[in-house]
Amino acid sequence: MHKTILATLALVCTTSTLASAQPLTPKPLFDTAYVNMTYPQVSGDYLVYNQRIKTSHQIMRLNRNHLYDQAQEMSKHDAGKVVRNAIALAHGRVAYVNNRLGHLMPWLATAEYETSIGMGIFQNLLLPNHIEASDDAKIWVFDSTLEPTRTPRIINQFNDERLHTQLLGQNWRMYHSKLWAYKSGYPETKTGLNNKFQQPYLFTFSRGNNEVTMLNQGFDASLSPDGQRMVFVRETHGNFDLWMQNIDGTGQKRLTTNTYADVEPSFSPDGQRIAFVSNRDSHGDITQTFIYTLELATGKITTVTSGMGTIDGGPDWLDNNTIIFHSNRNPKSPSAEAVDNWRLWTVALPK
Repeated sequence: MHKTILATLALVCTTSTLASAQPLTPKPLFDTAYVNMTYPQVSGDYLVYNQRIKTSHQIMRLNRNHLYDQAQEMSKHDAGKVVRNAIALAHGRVAYVNNRLGHLMPWLATAEYETSIGMGIFQNLLLPNHIEASDDAKIWVFDSTLEPTRTPRIINQFNDERLHTQLLGQNWRMYHSKLWAYKSGYPETKTGLNNKFQQPYLFTFSRGNNEVTMLNQGFDASLSPDGQRMVFVRETHGNFDLWMQNIDGTGQKRLTTNTYADVEPSFSPDGQRIAFVSNRDSHGDITQTFIYTLELATGKITTVTSGMGTIDGGPDWLDNNTIIFHSNRNPKSPSAEAVDNWRLWTVALPK
């Protein structure tokens, strides 16, 4: 399908967000000059990701032990439709959101069949953005706006086959009035930035009893490996920070208090660290974001990637010491030059 290429990337790994250390050597998985690959997710033996070729959207799956083999398309029945938000689940199952029935709703897919999730809930009621699910697909978490005027805009943005490449790889921007659309320039994501949009809310959905629970304000939740906690993003006055809570919304704890944006969190397989995206080292510039890790036990934040004028996003964990993410870095000049599409990259953390 795609040919692998070798490339090195000078990255910075630190024990704080200020000091530098030995460069790491991540590499892009494929030479994808005309393909956008975004938001990789890993579960068990499988990696899934979103793919766009021109205006064609697919959900792709790979065996993570054979990352350079040909990927399998898991959204074959959605030719001509927009599919987004790929989620990897146990036993090779995949979840994603599409509009095949005329409204946005999540689907659970195997190689043989697909099942709609919560049809009555999502039909003209809630928009399932940033979906997440437990490995057994019994508990689902999603965020949704309760602002009626935002609903058509979000639907139109979802259905946009030619959504600007930048927005394709920065889903976290959709909830801020000054960031949700592509422009030639943006204000800093910094405490004090006015947001005209109302905050979205987090919801959980149980497939066992069709029970929907509305939790607190927040979005982009990631479930812990045991399914008992979630880490999520909350924006207040232009400041995006990471929070953690139990699955029922109790035990809320703020994890970061950075002046700029901390977004797109992901639990490590052992539940001890969180990978996330931030523009803290570019002083709030949303066109320069990098990958970081947070140790839950100590609160220590480590810088994983660095560069100039490049955007890293959508991190997940191949294992406890390897992060996979999407980036617009140029494989020929990865630390200082961007390209106009997203590739998948991996980076091995020091043990």
